[in-house]
Amino acid sequence: MKSIINKKNVDTTKQPLFFGEGLNLQRYDKYRYKKLFDLFLQQLSFFWRPEEVDLSGKEKNDFLTLTEHEKFIFTKNLSYQILLDSVQGRGIGHLLNDCSNPELEAFAKAWEFSETIHSYSYTYIIKNVYPNPSEIFDEILTDKEVLKRTTSVTKYYDDLINGIDNKDVHSRKKQLYLTLVSINILEGIRFYVSFACAYAMAQNKKMEGNAKIISLINRDENLHLAFTQMTLKYLRENKDEGFQAVVKECEPTVIKMFEDAAKEEMEWAAYLFKDGSILGLNEKILVSYMKHLTNKRMKAVRLSPIFPETPNPINWIQNWTESKKVQNAPQETEIESYKIGSFDQDMKTMDVDDFNF
Repeated sequence: MKSIINKKNVDTTKQPLFFGEGLNLQRYDKYRYKKLFDLFLQQLSFFWRPEEVDLSGKEKNDFLTLTEHEKFIFTKNLSYQILLDSVQGRGIGHLLNDCSNPELEAFAKAWEFSETIHSYSYTYIIKNVYPNPSEIFDEILTDKEVLKRTTSVTKYYDDLINGIDNKDVHSRKKQLYLTLVSINILEGIRFYVSFACAYAMAQNKKMEGNAKIISLINRDENLHLAFTQMTLKYLRENKDEGFQAVVKECEPTVIKMFEDAAKEEMEWAAYLFKDGSILGLNEKILVSYMKHLTNKRMKAVRLSPIFPETPNPINWIQNWTESKKVQNAPQETEIESYKIGSFDQDMKTMDVDDFNF
């Protein structure tokens, strides 16, 4: 029978990430995977609230000056982002049912909280931009274009949740592994058409407050992406994790998952830009960007890219996601300062592909 706490004296430095002995004390004086705990500390150092960005005046006026197709792009992207972070804010905790590593547990709990901040941030944006915020929320669950993406976003979480009582450990490991891959894809690919649109508007001096909040969300998502890449690496390379057969068996499915996600994001770009573009950004550019980004994310988890090599067509996006190296501890992180509301805040930035793990 399972218990909320394992009363046995278990050395967690010798336990696998998943399917080992149940967790006992939440102690952080010794580690099997210290870099996972470093990510936890990094997430704590990133704590922020959306109210730190003042949306009280200019943002609403900016929205009124947008063209109709720009308003459409802005609103649909918010709707899609709300869906994604609602899934993440509720889903991460399900990884812990089979967790046997305290540093992974610590990061997952901080991650879950950050996703709730993201969802709250979208509410903050909507309340400051739209005259009737409830209409925006109510329309999300009736929007066919948003809802048709729900299946692929939630499928592997649902399989994991519904398989909780599965006694076949190999089958359970497959469900968990594919869920981690799905999360990696969500954090590393599925947000980025929407992010690019927000930054393109801000490049044109429109909805800049929204873009500042998105950049804070983007910073968190980069950290979550680093976590999934790191965890998948440990499962792939460390024999005593017991996942190597699963990784090999699942590879064709995983490649198809990346391919499907890229296709869906390209379709989303086509839907967003069906009536017009944003200065500096259009459907063709976003399709090229998705190919570039998908290849980059696949290589990060040691998969062969599926698209011809494509340079990043929107290098200006680094004005908003300007990335330094992810450091192993907050005090080592390079800092850049920028203006939020009425005060300066230090913003730690990162490039997960440069994280040495």
